[in-house]
Amino acid sequence: MGGNLVELSDAASVDRVARILFGSALDSRPPVSHSGAVWNDPESQQLTTLRINEYGPKSDLDFLSLHIARARADAIVITGKILRDEPSLRYNLRADPRWGDALADWRERTWGLWEPPWLLILTASGRLDFSHPALQGWAKPLIFTSDRTAARKLADSPFPVVADAKPDIRKAIRHLQMARDCQCISIEAGPSTAVSLYERPTMINELLLSIYLDKTIDDRARGAPLIELARLRGRFRSETSATHRCQGQHWSFHRFRR
Repeated sequence: MGGNLVELSDAASVDRVARILFGSALDSRPPVSHSGAVWNDPESQQLTTLRINEYGPKSDLDFLSLHIARARADAIVITGKILRDEPSLRYNLRADPRWGDALADWRERTWGLWEPPWLLILTASGRLDFSHPALQGWAKPLIFTSDRTAARKLADSPFPVVADAKPDIRKAIRHLQMARDCQCISIEAGPSTAVSLYERPTMINELLLSIYLDKTIDDRARGAPLIELARLRGRFRSETSATHRCQGQHWSFHRFRR
């Protein structure tokens, strides 16, 4: 089934596949949506993020899920660490030839989004490679950092820099909402940064979560912990999900909403 779901033709096919993938229709744009891929440790019930490397499980459906979230967004939030850890990271709604122009068509026709999203990079150190492919593609880079780092490390940045006395991801989100008029923000920051958004007052309105269902995983594929599944369910009022076999592996795809 996984192979068929990634073969998209137009905006209507994206709606159909999203409904099958998550068990509910993506008929709205939440103010803040978080996307992630995890493994649920059967002993601790701790959701552990999956590292992007050769040792972790791969899923074309997880890749599609991530791009569906990007296709609805006015802005995407990542960190400088992600750019350093993923030197080949790119932002492109045509990343898989089996999608064709379907995601771009869905973005324009369904949501009326004709401009590319902001790509906000939250960085404390200012150590950024301005030639990174993620900064050269579809999304528009925007750097969010401290006053000190902006003055000392990013004075020659070719991209806009927003400085704050004490920057954090909540302030970055508020900047996008208030100063950039972003109605839907997709969070792709790592767990050490994103987990704070689940603390009260919770800022995450929707979570699109891909869960790898095997009972074991290579230790080299284990990333940082995110949150316990039971605690996560206590943060949201509704959950839909579906299980799919993809590339010989079983995954479940969940949509949590507040």
